[in-house]
Amino acid sequence: MDRLAWFISELLEIYTIIVFANAILSWFVSGTQNSVVRQLYWWTSRLVDPVLSPIRNALGPMTRSLGIDISPFVLILLLQFLARILR
Repeated sequence: MDRLAWFISELLEIYTIIVFANAILSWFVSGTQNSVVRQLYWWTSRLVDPVLSPIRNALGPMTRSLGIDISPFVLILLLQFLARILR
């Protein structure tokens, strides 16, 4: 069971990197014609958006007036918390 917990915690760490990359890419994708950036954003969005959508829906009323999407930050905190519990 210890190896399974380690493996899942490593997957959570990798997913955290993907969420972080998606958040960074979201800042650049609308202002660039670079196809590599657009493709990376598209692929990371396909992996991240299904998990971020419920968080965005829950945070929507509270963060709508801020003009910034903090759902990736919340997700990263949750992923890090779960990874630490598994270790």
